[in-house]
Amino acid sequence: MRPLVLLFLLSLLPHAQSEPVIHHAATASETTQWAAKELQRLLVAAGCESSPAIRLVADDSLPHDGFEIRSEKGGIIIAGNDSMPEGTWALPSHGTLWGVLDFAERFIGARWLFPGPLGEDVPRLKILGIELKEPIRGQPGLAARSVAYLGESDREITSRYVPVLDWMKHQRLTNALHPFVTGYGHSWDDYLKPADIEAHPEWQPSSGNFERNGKVTFFCTTAPGLVELFTKRVIETMDRNPKREMSSISPTDGGGFCTCERCKPLLDTDPHGKPSHARAMLTFYQRVGEIIARERPGRRLGGFVYYNYQYPPANAPKLPDNVSLCWAPLNYYGYGLLKPLYRAEFEGLMKRWSEITPHLFYHNYSTWMRSLHGAPLPVSLDILKRELPAAAQNKAWGARMVGTSAWGVNAPINYLLAKQLWNPQLDVSATLNEWLERAYGPGWRHMRALYDELDAKMATHKAAQSPIYKGANYEVNEEVMRTIYAPLFATMEQHYHATLAECATEVQRQRLAMFGHNLTQLHFALRKAGLIPDDDQSLFRRDDAAFAQFLKDMETTFSLYRDKRGLDHGPIWKGEWREP
Repeated sequence: MRPLVLLFLLSLLPHAQSEPVIHHAATASETTQWAAKELQRLLVAAGCESSPAIRLVADDSLPHDGFEIRSEKGGIIIAGNDSMPEGTWALPSHGTLWGVLDFAERFIGARWLFPGPLGEDVPRLKILGIELKEPIRGQPGLAARSVAYLGESDREITSRYVPVLDWMKHQRLTNALHPFVTGYGHSWDDYLKPADIEAHPEWQPSSGNFERNGKVTFFCTTAPGLVELFTKRVIETMDRNPKREMSSISPTDGGGFCTCERCKPLLDTDPHGKPSHARAMLTFYQRVGEIIARERPGRRLGGFVYYNYQYPPANAPKLPDNVSLCWAPLNYYGYGLLKPLYRAEFEGLMKRWSEITPHLFYHNYSTWMRSLHGAPLPVSLDILKRELPAAAQNKAWGARMVGTSAWGVNAPINYLLAKQLWNPQLDVSATLNEWLERAYGPGWRHMRALYDELDAKMATHKAAQSPIYKGANYEVNEEVMRTIYAPLFATMEQHYHATLAECATEVQRQRLAMFGHNLTQLHFALRKAGLIPDDDQSLFRRDDAAFAQFLKDMETTFSLYRDKRGLDHGPIWKGEWREP
């Protein structure tokens, strides 16, 4: 264990004694050194003129990612676990960094509402006076914490990529610092090659369809010799990528599993009467995991339980300790948990999967829909109050939730997901209120009313929708635009104007303008589709030329949804989205 207090002194705010002073060890971790500089920056930004001395120290006796803030000899100690533990399921710990960020939120009042300077909210604080009667301790509810689809993978868009990673770090997300500690993606086509199947035609699935775009997609998991070659290729990939902490052994997306005479005894029926391949997939994971445990001990594997293997079987094979299951319940994507049938089954299924694997990882697109035209997504407090609390209660190892890069309208969802990953018992309603007030100022209640109306509309829409899964269930397509967004547009515009009228600062007006940018995009799409009248009195109306210029102006902002195709995704579509 490292010494609890190290004696090197770094004075980040020198000169007058009344100025804040921060201490850390010369050998402190890189993240601790960054944390000290960040705390200095925040105190300066707050205009702080007087602060107790603050010392950052390593204490590896604290829990993983855990910290303690306490008073000591007239100053403040922020201690954190900064260890790099060994073991298959051990993750790097950054407790001091997370403790500093907790301190900044708790005592300075800092908030990171969305990426970039406009999203940082640091109130003025002339004197930092702190009285601690007892230590404050913190640790995450989930060890591995990820939010995806924020722009964190868009390296070519530097203006977005770097600030997004910085925002993720401030929200204490594991994937901000360690993007490869988990790996569950669809991967069968990474390992076997068409030549392998040609050499072993008995490995083909019963359907005979094993190839797509020159890659092997499905095969018979029970065919003699297949698991051995598959695992050999996994090991080769591991050896080529030693820094990738987890390797995925998950099936290709879509259907195509084998139902031959050997596989048939491993097939079951799910609670909704559909064929389930869950036991077949768990048996495959078990066999691969056992070989990896012998050949590459200490390396972990990830496997999806998803699609037609998303429901846990009554009799599951015992998995080796190096395998983690990622439950990705496709039925719940796109606000599916608002459907009464799925709400009723959710907690029982989470519990059952946690019994099958001690390293359960939860992944969902639950508060996500494909929204390409500026439609603000509902926050859905109902879903937020269910999901991550249940994952934490069942001792899940981690979770990966899906946000969106349309920060102008969906920053509250991204923010709440990130905060819940650290604290699954978060009061999401109160936190939403705080976010809205910090972002938009005195008129925030108008925006809360807007999000509540979106929640109510989506809840009604989903309750009436068939529980039978369809890809279109998570699309903001013509049906959803017609049902939810066209009827609400005038009301959303009224809420926007009411909030704008009460904004107290230019910063609040600029943040609200980001929401307005999405309403401009939404108005154009709805009008072009004939779903709303051509109202030239709307603040958000643009003709074709003005809208084209508008999109150009938005290129470097965080306001609108952006992907590899840019900002313009054509007209509103019908049914399921198809890549042009």
